[in-house]
Amino acid sequence: MTAYDNGHSWLVAGAKIALPLAALALLSTLFLLAERVDPTAAIPYARINVEELAREQRVTAPQFAGMTEDGAALSITAETARPDPDGGPGASAAKLLAHMETAGGLVADLFSLSGRIDPSAGRVILSDGVRIETSTGYLLTTQRLEARTDRSEMVAPGPVQAQSPLGKIEAGSMTLMSNDGGVTHQLVFKDGVKLIYLPEK
Repeated sequence: MTAYDNGHSWLVAGAKIALPLAALALLSTLFLLAERVDPTAAIPYARINVEELAREQRVTAPQFAGMTEDGAALSITAETARPDPDGGPGASAAKLLAHMETAGGLVADLFSLSGRIDPSAGRVILSDGVRIETSTGYLLTTQRLEARTDRSEMVAPGPVQAQSPLGKIEAGSMTLMSNDGGVTHQLVFKDGVKLIYLPEK
């Protein structure tokens, strides 16, 4: 048996027993006072419907960019895109943004709440609140716009309202196209065109 001949030795020997016991007491207190975790409680920032994700395939923030045959740079982005449930080509998309810069310097920005992208067919269809703004001072709204991805051409088959440098324009349809290989473009309004001329002050 070990003999302790001074107070310091007794203190060290006592610390070797007391300190581990104190540590165990502290750990026990932590476990007893800690809040119980409810495994059934939902994490507020992880509310994900797993079944919906598995059932509906979709792509977040898809992007398409390319060059048309007549030299226009075209880029398209969307908030989400879903493939055709029947296995057809293309995909439906929500909140589309398109940007086109032609070889002749014309710039057009397009927006719609929904649409369809089909690069294999060389077209993009914008629908539901379509808005087009051009660098030539035109601001157009319509419900449907068909744009080509292989050439700088856009067609609005239905009614169009426009704010232009000349004034307000209403028409039954509209076409933006080029006849000289993309150098210049014509914005043609058709089918019952009405112009309210507003001269500059």
